[in-house]
Amino acid sequence: MRITGLHAHASAVVLTAGLFAAGVPLTGAAVAAPTTIAFVPSLASDPFFISMQYGAEQEAKKLGVHLVWQGPMGVYSPSAQLPFVNAVLNQNPTAFVLVPTDANALMPSVNRALAMHMPVVTADTTVADTSVLTARVTGDNIGGGALAADLLDKALGGSGEVYVMNGLPGTTTDQLRMQGFEQRVKTYPGLHYLGYQFSQDQPAHAAQVVRDLLLRYPNLQGIFCIDDETAIGVIQGLHNIGKLGQVKVIAYDAEPSEVKALRAGDLIGLIAQQPVSEGEMAVEMAYDAAMGHPPATKAHIIPDVLITRDNMSNETQYFYRTTP
Repeated sequence: MRITGLHAHASAVVLTAGLFAAGVPLTGAAVAAPTTIAFVPSLASDPFFISMQYGAEQEAKKLGVHLVWQGPMGVYSPSAQLPFVNAVLNQNPTAFVLVPTDANALMPSVNRALAMHMPVVTADTTVADTSVLTARVTGDNIGGGALAADLLDKALGGSGEVYVMNGLPGTTTDQLRMQGFEQRVKTYPGLHYLGYQFSQDQPAHAAQVVRDLLLRYPNLQGIFCIDDETAIGVIQGLHNIGKLGQVKVIAYDAEPSEVKALRAGDLIGLIAQQPVSEGEMAVEMAYDAAMGHPPATKAHIIPDVLITRDNMSNETQYFYRTTP
């Protein structure tokens, strides 16, 4: 879920990172707004987060609050995200919504926001200590991993060697997806689960790993890719060694490049999340908490959706956006 290339968006609810980095205070409409919600995604240039931005903006308009949406472009890492987090917290918003790139590395930022007496909500991924959060919302990552195992079992006729290509070690969603896959694959006695490796969220690295993987396991028949960047690399790697189509690949997310690969038959399925709904809910919960009405339920899980070539024409509403 991490493809670069966000187009410039001139919405009044978005301020430039340059202004924040320079320490320029909020002015004009921002000062007049009764409530300001700062929302820092892990990678603002990715279609998943562009879709989340769309949902967040729609909810902010509905509530009449000022939304500050800022995040790194092109690099998914704590070192790239932290300057944006620090910049928006320096502006002392009313509430803070965060998509952490790492559960531990972003924990101090959450603690800082709490010390500033503002509600903190996480969306998609979360932090190590979720007990301190006002609320969190995410997709059903465990359920999505299970769906991947179900589809591979069906595609392989109930027998074959399967593998997981994971993303980054510190990403909570990736951990849960693998957990769901590993739990479900145990229920299929004909599937032989060989293990996993990390792609470091880099397509070139994923391509190299899958090439080496097929040398080690020449009878490998199925791969579950934990995110979109990993999937694109795996597809390229299989293409390079002439195994594309022979090894069945299912991937998380519904990025444009993944939808194209599904149509072409390079993927057998996608586990799509609902980032628009996540963005809407995160803003709503942050606003309610800021108004003194914290949500009764702190953890919200939104169902993921299995998309295959057979049903994709009826599931286009789950394809990720390229503009907010």
